[in-house]
Amino acid sequence: MITLLNLEKFYGPLPVIRGVSLDISKGEVVCLVGPSGSGKSTLLRCVNNLETLNAGEIRLDGERVYYDASPKGLKPHSQARIAAVRARLGMVFQDFNLFPHMTAVQNVMEGPVQVLRIRKEEARQRALDLLKRVGLAERHDHFPDELSGGQKQRVAIARALAMKPEAMLFDEPTSALDPELVHEVLSVMRELRNDGMTMIIATHEMNFAREVADRIVFLDDGVVVEDSAPGQFFDVSTNPRKASFLRSLSRG
Repeated sequence: MITLLNLEKFYGPLPVIRGVSLDISKGEVVCLVGPSGSGKSTLLRCVNNLETLNAGEIRLDGERVYYDASPKGLKPHSQARIAAVRARLGMVFQDFNLFPHMTAVQNVMEGPVQVLRIRKEEARQRALDLLKRVGLAERHDHFPDELSGGQKQRVAIARALAMKPEAMLFDEPTSALDPELVHEVLSVMRELRNDGMTMIIATHEMNFAREVADRIVFLDDGVVVEDSAPGQFFDVSTNPRKASFLRSLSRG
């Protein structure tokens, strides 16, 4: 469903993503793990075109998206064409990114009304149904500053789902949460996995990755070091960089 071919991303002279290639099938859950600064978040942002690639190719259902190759490098598609592709990929960020002046239900309605041009009555019902799905039906009229971190992130998930995406991208969705609130968000993500949603998840939650992932991709210094099933990934490793990473997590 999603194909990444030799992606390269630089910030000035600094390489952040270096030759990353991945295939993600429909219904597959792929967890991106690795130390801070390894390129996980940047890779996700490239998949959703929030970062501009320096080289490489992204395909969605076989169609090249965002850019075409040209003699002068990558040539961007039109903004309308890019927006249409991004609407197919829901994105959930570390820091929620909710509109503070809107209630939970208004936040979830906004995309369908403004982007998909759905009638407000229909969008509101869709939003209420999704807030119920993530356990927030009774908080639909609350503003973000009246919600806990876990509740805000569940609103953010509902907001992404309101666009009826074909896949979901999660950028360390629990990293800004207190430990006791993490389970609220992970339980919603488990339900999405059980429903067959295609997901790419950047995470430090190793137990969660072990439980839900079909594959775990270990990134270090912008390079894919290992791409394997959870059982193989967590076995004794001959790769010293991965072994060091797992030891650091167990000490934490």
